[in-house]
Amino acid sequence: MELRKGAETIVDQCLDISENEKVFLVNDGNDMELIRALKDVLNEWVRNYEYYEYPEPQNHGTEPPKKVAKGMRESDVFIAPTQKSISHTRARVKACENGARGATLPGINKEIWNSSLKADYQRVKEISEKVYGIMEETSEIRVVTDSGTDLRFDMDAEHFHTDTGLIHEPGEFGNLPAGEADGGVLNARGKLVIDHMPFVPERNYGGELVMEGSRIVDWNNLGDDSEIVQAIKNVDGVRNVAEFGFGTNPDASIIGNILQDEKVLGTVHVAIGDNTSYFPEEHEKRVSSDIHWDTLCIEPTVYFDDRKMLDKGEPTFL
Repeated sequence: MELRKGAETIVDQCLDISENEKVFLVNDGNDMELIRALKDVLNEWVRNYEYYEYPEPQNHGTEPPKKVAKGMRESDVFIAPTQKSISHTRARVKACENGARGATLPGINKEIWNSSLKADYQRVKEISEKVYGIMEETSEIRVVTDSGTDLRFDMDAEHFHTDTGLIHEPGEFGNLPAGEADGGVLNARGKLVIDHMPFVPERNYGGELVMEGSRIVDWNNLGDDSEIVQAIKNVDGVRNVAEFGFGTNPDASIIGNILQDEKVLGTVHVAIGDNTSYFPEEHEKRVSSDIHWDTLCIEPTVYFDDRKMLDKGEPTFL
């Protein structure tokens, strides 16, 4: 299978790496064919780079080893095609604060590598920035689905950003394949029905999370032995409503992998758990957790104040 084009997209189009930059490539046991494709391109592209591999952690959002955090922080560019996401970790945030730019690709596989990863990122950028521009004028977001979700958030664009796939400036960060406007939510309230949450078995689908003040306060149709309830009861910070994201990639489709699914234009997603990548250390809404789990809302109707952005999954703002 030809994997070079995807690797070139990451190194050239997305990260715009130059030959003298210090690159840190990290992996936790993901497909070595993908890693080798990246290594082959980096060998031709830069004078030197460092590769570090560590054991796959249990959960997305778990802090990587100290050597990984140090390598990211001291690099010009980091690339993380890992199994488990480090996007919302302190290590990633600190690296960007130190001037490193980077891309995370949690759960990337060959299907994604050879499809949505190679999107037209200029078009993704245009859509993402349009959504963010509307967000800047929005005070409340509402999400409604036929499955029963009816959820509202207070909106402050200061805690949001665009994920365009073009990561060219110091301190910039993106998730590849790209395509969302996302951020930390305030005062989430209402009911979220789980339509699609790849981090847990499908037997959890249809369960309801009741939210007030950006916290999960109750749940329905979820047994005490379900993965979500066990996490809520046993993992610090999981009750927190961490993120709202609006998919902006017209080349992406739902395939059962959240890395791609959350980018699909016509969907939105909500995450629970860690939100430290969106709020500064002194912010009262900042919550640290070993878990950051996204759930996708299928065919949602979405309002930014009174403006309808999606009508049962159909964009109405373009």
